[in-house]
Amino acid sequence: MIRYDIPTPADGRPAAGGFTLIEVMIAMAIFSIGILAVFSMQIRAISQNSAARWQTEATALAAQQMELLMALPFDNWLLSADENENPHRQTTEGFSLVWIIGTPDPNDPVYGGLPVKRINLTVTSDHPNARPVQISFMRSQ
Repeated sequence: MIRYDIPTPADGRPAAGGFTLIEVMIAMAIFSIGILAVFSMQIRAISQNSAARWQTEATALAAQQMELLMALPFDNWLLSADENENPHRQTTEGFSLVWIIGTPDPNDPVYGGLPVKRINLTVTSDHPNARPVQISFMRSQ
């Protein structure tokens, strides 16, 4: 049998093993700092997840609206390039859609003189995590 001698204080009682109050307080301080860092990362992750959700919804809405505009007849009023009707506006489900119809410069070497319209669509939201989405297409007759 192995016997270990435990040092005793001057009064003859055996010394108590374990952690001192200082050691426990230091460990709790280190643990608290770690937990605060994890909470900070969690809050940031939630915010970024919300921003990604709004971005995805805006992109899907922009794609859906652009498909509707591309399916319209070329001379439809929603595709009018008249300055009095531009920009076209629509609001839906917390988003604002704005599209501008333009025609190319007649001197443009690529599109000049062709029956085409440029559709510039922007989707915005007043939500603080939302960023605007912009897409453009050329529509021919």
